[in-house]
Amino acid sequence: MTAASIAWTTSVLVIVVASVLLTVLVRQRDRARDELARTDPLTGLGNRRALVESGEPLLASGRGLGLLLLDLDGFKDVNDTLGHAAGDEVLVQVARVLTATVGDRGPVTRLGGDEFAVLVPAPGPGDDLEVVAKRLLAALSVGSFHAGVVPIDLQGSIGIAVAGVDGNSLGELLQHADIAMYAAKRSRVGVLRYDAASDPHSAGGLELLGQLRGAMDADQLELHYQPKVSGDGSRLVGFEALVRWNHPTRGFLLPADFLPFVERTNLIHPLTRWVLITALRQAATWRAQGVDVSMSVNISAVTLDAGLLGVVEEALALTRWTPSALVLEITETAIINDPEGARATVAKLRERGIRVSVDDFGAGSTSLGHLRGLAVHELKIDRQFVSEMVAHPEDEVIVSSVIALAHQLGLVVVAEGVETLASADRLCALGCDELQGFFFARPLPAEKALAWARTEGMAGAAVELR
Repeated sequence: MTAASIAWTTSVLVIVVASVLLTVLVRQRDRARDELARTDPLTGLGNRRALVESGEPLLASGRGLGLLLLDLDGFKDVNDTLGHAAGDEVLVQVARVLTATVGDRGPVTRLGGDEFAVLVPAPGPGDDLEVVAKRLLAALSVGSFHAGVVPIDLQGSIGIAVAGVDGNSLGELLQHADIAMYAAKRSRVGVLRYDAASDPHSAGGLELLGQLRGAMDADQLELHYQPKVSGDGSRLVGFEALVRWNHPTRGFLLPADFLPFVERTNLIHPLTRWVLITALRQAATWRAQGVDVSMSVNISAVTLDAGLLGVVEEALALTRWTPSALVLEITETAIINDPEGARATVAKLRERGIRVSVDDFGAGSTSLGHLRGLAVHELKIDRQFVSEMVAHPEDEVIVSSVIALAHQLGLVVVAEGVETLASADRLCALGCDELQGFFFARPLPAEKALAWARTEGMAGAAVELR
């Protein structure tokens, strides 16, 4: 072989080797870029793209697929109070806990913010997915999370959707799991499976919303009234108005059956107006009949804005009701979601002489310090603590602490969900100001509520405590 041939062959080999090396490097680069595109940079978990790429083949295989969508409750407070760097630190810890808890059951992905998803291939029969979901929430509740040296307590809500039943594409499963998750968050049950009948975007939900538009005019809505008694059980102090819908075909619907739909539409505003006017008109009628007590009305977080005072003023004027005898109950969630807006609205209501109560206290993450800034009059301890306090001493410790601290802030404390004599007796001993629950009376139609007030509420109440 001549020198020229050797040189030519060497050149070709160099070019070939260089081409192969370049191809390998390009492929490695592309794989690295692809991996980065599928990875959440904060937690190292897969991201939304990874979820889609993992889920679509599983859907196509027809072997079954469940999707769990988890959102941390009140996590905004961590970012707002400690900063986003601290929040990111906690999210990394959450990712580790979720991954360790799920194990090989399915991949965990972070969709963004404090929202995580778990794909469970070929879920088992029965409540297998709910078992997995509850295991995740239990791991969060006992997990040791810290932002620097600050300990963080976390809770979550999970929505479940199952392929073939709740959707046939990953997009549908995500949408329906999201609806179920927010329903779980609103109802504070932790875990909920998607239910098309409760989906405001489903055909049934849209039909229900359409029917509600005429329900008020057709007298299908009515209010039931649950008594609130003094802490020693000796006398009636007020009623809470609770809306019911006598649906012509679906029967008697409770608020949980239709309010989640209404809160996503402008119908919540006329419904709030109707409830306020109807409740105060009934209270004024009872006052004329010798039953003079306060009236409590629940206010949706959606209506807790600058326009609320005008609606309340209108209701007071139409019914000639005393502002100080009206109690507006706002949920703890409303305070958490918009603390500044809540503070401004509550201040205006207080200036008018209207009492404001924080409902479901303890279900979220509001502190008593926040309540002092809100200048509310009353708080209602969430029923989950009240109903379990006799069987679980740690719940009684929580209730006792809340009562003591609230009294130091000058707040009236109401315990809801009182279902037994034992819990009523303990609450009385702890100094709770007012009690409410099935032990005294269930929510009653107006006529029965008046009869209860005359026979039991105004004549020594239902029971003698302590």
